[in-house]
Amino acid sequence: MTGTILAVEVEKISTRADGTISIGLGTPELSPSVVAELFSYRKKKIACYLSPKETIPQKEIDQVDKIDIEFNSKSQSQRIRTVLYKLFEQDNEGFKDFDSFYHAKTELYITHLKSKLNP
Repeated sequence: MTGTILAVEVEKISTRADGTISIGLGTPELSPSVVAELFSYRKKKIACYLSPKETIPQKEIDQVDKIDIEFNSKSQSQRIRTVLYKLFEQDNEGFKDFDSFYHAKTELYITHLKSKLNP
C-alpha cells in the first residue's frame, strides 16, 4: 500500500459547471510529515476511498491501489458530444442551435442501434 489513510470529515460537496463534483474534507490536526505528504498530492491524480467505517479492510485497500485514474480523459458520451459539436461548427445542417443538432444526431444513432436488437 502506498499513500496515506486519514480520518476525515466531509465538510463540503459542490457541483462544478462541467458536471464533476468537488469534495472538501477536514482532518484532525496532522503531523508535519503527513501534512507534507498531503501537499505533495496537490494537482495530482490520486485514488480515494470514502467510508463511514473506523477502519478499512485490507481487501478494500488493495482494490484502491489497483484503481487506474484517468480524470482528464472524457467519458465515451462526452467524446461523442464533443465530436458532434465540432461537426455542428463545420456544418450546422440547417439546425439553429447545437442542442437541436445533438438531439437529432443522437436520435439517428439510437434508432440505428434499436434496429439491430432482436424483436
